[in-house]
Amino acid sequence: MILATSIRSGDLAATTEAINAGANVHARGPDGFTPLMIAAALGQAQTVALLLTAGADALAVEPRMGATALHKGAQSGSADVLALLLDHGAFIDQQSPVLGNTALMDAVLHKHTDAVRLLLSRQARTTIRNYWGQNALDLAREDHLAEIIALIEERDAKDADHINGLALVSAVKDGNIAAVEQLIADGADIEVRVPVTGSFDDDYTPLGLAVRERHDVLVRRLLDAGADPRRTIGLMRGSPLHDAAYFGFADHVDILTSKRGRDEPTADLDAQGPYNGLTALHDAVWHGHFETAAALVRAGARRDLRTHTGLTPLGLARLYGYHRLADILAEDEAI
Repeated sequence: MILATSIRSGDLAATTEAINAGANVHARGPDGFTPLMIAAALGQAQTVALLLTAGADALAVEPRMGATALHKGAQSGSADVLALLLDHGAFIDQQSPVLGNTALMDAVLHKHTDAVRLLLSRQARTTIRNYWGQNALDLAREDHLAEIIALIEERDAKDADHINGLALVSAVKDGNIAAVEQLIADGADIEVRVPVTGSFDDDYTPLGLAVRERHDVLVRRLLDAGADPRRTIGLMRGSPLHDAAYFGFADHVDILTSKRGRDEPTADLDAQGPYNGLTALHDAVWHGHFETAAALVRAGARRDLRTHTGLTPLGLARLYGYHRLADILAEDEAI
């Protein structure tokens, strides 16, 4: 406990000495706090930097309320601490399981304007609600925090203006072929992403949206213009091929997996989503899309990959009683 004691006393030299001597930077005290949580709660940026350099886990959660070091940093109001934690992989929008608060909400609740400003600049979402149904702006208004209210409203307005200015995204969603053609000819960024604000379009590319909205002509046009079908889309961080499989768009599977030119990439058939380990073939099977699954098998999708729950596409088909799908997945030869 020497490390925790030196941190609580604000003795940076003793803390450095303890770390150099091999103190366990992951050790938890009786309250379940790690040294990093303690330093973050006390707003000790230099100590936080030392601990992170020594391998302290920025994602650790304390056992009573489920708060992270980022929540503690927000409560302390140290923008420097928050920046360090975010630079080392802390999830900016993680909600505490007991309250549902994000770090942004905690910064608002503790009236720390600089911390709010830093979190907003790092794209903390303002639309998330805690378990009382309050978002960060609600909390600021309840406490009459004029400066913080202005910061959040400014950020929300900026996000709205940015999204409204994404002409290619709007044209793709509308299925406006002529507008898309013109925007591509004018040099529009075909890989532009929708900012993460809490909508179904969060982090989608124009190609992802064209697939999701089933605009096959636009899918082909965007691919011809150089859109990369291997890029991840959405909060699930799947691919356009995952969406085509999920929704049962067999024709889009064929488009995305067809070779158009020697140097043009095709979709990664076997990419597994980081959240659940599903491939596009798993997604097609999951929702019973026979023709889509068949198209993926024809394209050469692997049938041996397993989800995070250990299921192959065949295992998934059998689990849900999709006997016709199970039959084609059990065949030795692709159809």
